[in-house]
Amino acid sequence: MCGISAIRFSSPDAARTSTVEGQLRASIKAMDHRGPDDSGTYVSDDGLVGLGHARLSIIDLSGGQQPLHDEDIHAVVNGEIYDYAAMRKELEAKGCHFKYKVHGQNLVHYLRGEFAFVLYDAKRKLLFGARDRFGIKPFYYTVVNGCLMIASEMKALLPLGWKAEWDVESIVQMGDYNDNRTIFKDVYKLPAAHLLTFSRTGQLRTRSYWDHSYPNQQVAETRSVEEMIETAREKLVDSVRARLRSDVPLGVYLSGGIDSACVAGIAASLLKENDPSAKLATFTLAFPGREDLDEGPAAKRMAEFIGADIHQVTPSEADLVNYFEKSVYHAEYPLFTLHGSGKIILAEFVREQGYKVVLTGEGSDETFGGYSFLTLDYLRAVDTASRQLGIPLPEAHELAATLKVIEGMKPPQDHISISELSFQDSHLGRSMLGGISTHRVWSTTGVGRDLFSAEILDKFGEPDHSLTIAEGLKPEARAKMISGQWHPLHSALYTVTNTMLSNGILNYVGERAEMAGSIEGRPPFLDHLLVDYVNTLPPSVKIRPTLVGGDESVSQPRRWMFTEKWILRQAVKPFVTDEIYKVKKSQYNVPISRPRAEETSLTPLQVLLKTRLTQAAVARLGWANWGYISNLLKEYIESPECPADGGLDKRARILLCMLSFVILQDYFKVPTTDVSSIV
Repeated sequence: MCGISAIRFSSPDAARTSTVEGQLRASIKAMDHRGPDDSGTYVSDDGLVGLGHARLSIIDLSGGQQPLHDEDIHAVVNGEIYDYAAMRKELEAKGCHFKYKVHGQNLVHYLRGEFAFVLYDAKRKLLFGARDRFGIKPFYYTVVNGCLMIASEMKALLPLGWKAEWDVESIVQMGDYNDNRTIFKDVYKLPAAHLLTFSRTGQLRTRSYWDHSYPNQQVAETRSVEEMIETAREKLVDSVRARLRSDVPLGVYLSGGIDSACVAGIAASLLKENDPSAKLATFTLAFPGREDLDEGPAAKRMAEFIGADIHQVTPSEADLVNYFEKSVYHAEYPLFTLHGSGKIILAEFVREQGYKVVLTGEGSDETFGGYSFLTLDYLRAVDTASRQLGIPLPEAHELAATLKVIEGMKPPQDHISISELSFQDSHLGRSMLGGISTHRVWSTTGVGRDLFSAEILDKFGEPDHSLTIAEGLKPEARAKMISGQWHPLHSALYTVTNTMLSNGILNYVGERAEMAGSIEGRPPFLDHLLVDYVNTLPPSVKIRPTLVGGDESVSQPRRWMFTEKWILRQAVKPFVTDEIYKVKKSQYNVPISRPRAEETSLTPLQVLLKTRLTQAAVARLGWANWGYISNLLKEYIESPECPADGGLDKRARILLCMLSFVILQDYFKVPTTDVSSIV
């Protein structure tokens, strides 16, 4: 993994080459955590284009310097291409170094892995960039006075001449989570599975080259369950095998859940095929004394089961709070939890133990159906495609009855630490998503109207996250949701993958947290060959209904239970403990204490919020409602709560979000928003 930056001016100027060289070096320096091992730059002789690269050496340690060059082609690449050996052999036979010379922009269809790259075709004066299919690698861009700027992190745009300004409309609508916007005006994320081109004439275009595809729910399934299990296992094993290739020490993140455990189990098995004495290194975030949150004991038992070494780090609450500012700095958007703190602490611990690469478990829930809130959308339609599988399936009236019960729960079983799931979302937004409810879960965890001043609400209206999410998805996908071509569960998985996964999880607890510790994370569940196959599987092998009681023949309603990620459990059963095989999905949370009634001292989190969230700091934003925030802060200081699932008090989540903006304003030197100037 590495960091890249690029600049393409509106016109050539050979006199600027030395200046651009300095800008690129400063841009790379801003991301030296991404590439502490080496760096390099390229500036075209005419001063039109510059490329920069910061390197974390993983493969080909003695070579591999960037930028890469082949006659009139120059490129910088961030990430890993796992079929590189076969590609190299093919290209050598053709007498060239770049896939681009063989396939042009279609080269992305031949890439397996996670990547973001920028390529300059000097002959055509064409700048060409791309991002991997799931958005694992970051890719930001902006245009300033006709000049295109690109970087792996937004902070690296500053030395190129960009100046930060709040995009208040995006902040109100949570565009940073819900679509391709960021919190900064005119800075965008290149969406997952997209290309970007900047032509000789200065025309900027982006287009999609891949997307998730799900079967028509009316078409009967013809494969057997056994075939599905076996094929899913083969593809997951192959994905893990590909990600074990490394020229530096490699380990695996291991928690108490099935995702990381099966990756560790498969990796250990593959290593022992070549060397029976090989021992896999596993790394765990543990919280001794908090049985409700501590996954350390289960991870230790799993490590013993596969004969792996286990390394555990045990941060205190004060450690997690102290790392919050660092996690915001690296995520570059507002955070609502301390999850990023824990993952950065873990990444730094891995690096201290002498490792540069870890395999991770991100993407499993969004592919196999792992969140319990997805059950809501499984229940919205009979899975007619699975009727040929020979498994008991609920009838329409049973699904409707169960759905009614779940929607009536307060709080819902949603695993994301919110106290109440709102069902008052906009009719338009929900209808554009085919009637699913999954989007409500995270659209009700974010910023609400009370955070904004009256002037801002007058300008932009109240937040409508459901509508924002819907409008951010591809029209072709929305059409399949609305028409009912996709089962509601698959519509939900598509929505989660294109919002919460790519814009959230892969950022603040994934790639950005790992790179903060200068290590490379590789998620085997986000291999497009695996995902393409799993997407074709019917809903009822992802969320499996099981009849647990009742007999309608004697007027006893049948009772059902629903198992998330059922087919994954069957596929990886040989690689995990029985405990892990049976474990129910649990939210990754970090412990935050609640003071006893007789205690007068504040917790570390309360101290942080009270110290940093001042009236002056909030007023400097220019768009926030201090009256609401100050009351919320007072309530949280005087009577904090600890939700039963170990998550954060909802008030603390909102306050952390606001503190994030205060932190980012300092780092990016963002001026106070002049509300009167907003059109």
